[in-house]
Amino acid sequence: MNKKLKNFTYSQNSLNTYKVCPTKFKYKYIDNISLNIGEVENRDYYESLKLGRDFHLVCERYFRKIPTGLSSGNEKFERWIKKIKKVVPIKDENIYLPEYEVRLRLGENNIQAKYDLVVIGKNTISIWDWKTEAKKIEHRNLENRMQTIVYMFLAKEVIPKLLDVEVDYKNIKMNYYQPEFYVDPITINYSEEKHNINKNKILSLMDIVQRTVFEEEDYKDICENKIDLIKNKDNCKFCEFNKLCNGQEVDYKNLEDEVYGT
Repeated sequence: MNKKLKNFTYSQNSLNTYKVCPTKFKYKYIDNISLNIGEVENRDYYESLKLGRDFHLVCERYFRKIPTGLSSGNEKFERWIKKIKKVVPIKDENIYLPEYEVRLRLGENNIQAKYDLVVIGKNTISIWDWKTEAKKIEHRNLENRMQTIVYMFLAKEVIPKLLDVEVDYKNIKMNYYQPEFYVDPITINYSEEKHNINKNKILSLMDIVQRTVFEEEDYKDICENKIDLIKNKDNCKFCEFNKLCNGQEVDYKNLEDEVYGT
């Protein structure tokens, strides 16, 4: 195991990054390389990310019942938040937890999730995730998304214990909402069978990451069952490290989908 993974806390982003490309995982989480936000040619990409961050902040303020800070000229955000108010009305009997973070010790590793919003009803957990990307998301792409797997698994494992509530698997739902395109959310239902499958998927992937040889010094600790580091060349044109890895320019127009874990 790489020494930098000894106290590493996994997330849906890091696990998805490894699935997309183990070499990309190395750049991001072992080498701690990040994009240069000062590049002029990246402006549209970063403006898209900023749009998402700003809207998430507006939603957080709304569900905390504090002023949203929306200016009257921001027509897009006003339109989006109006839709969210209809889709997720605030009710006195519910508990609303915006930007809610949970952690779990799973096997020999730590894993965390940060939810855009968790709504606790009577014996129910409803997870909400706001999507602001310009490309329309589809239901068929969401069921097996790493975000869905990690978020729903941790919702069942952690949230009932933290809040001292009883919640059956069938009463946990994950809602992806893209206000630019949809009136209603895309909802993923849960079950005990899905929960067990998700647990195995997470444990298996974390084990694979732990056994991957990211640096030469890792060979000292890994004698059997080691996994050689590979590069997923099919994903290179969608990767922010394409220039570093292959000497090719990054196509930022196609980068957004991978960032959101599709």
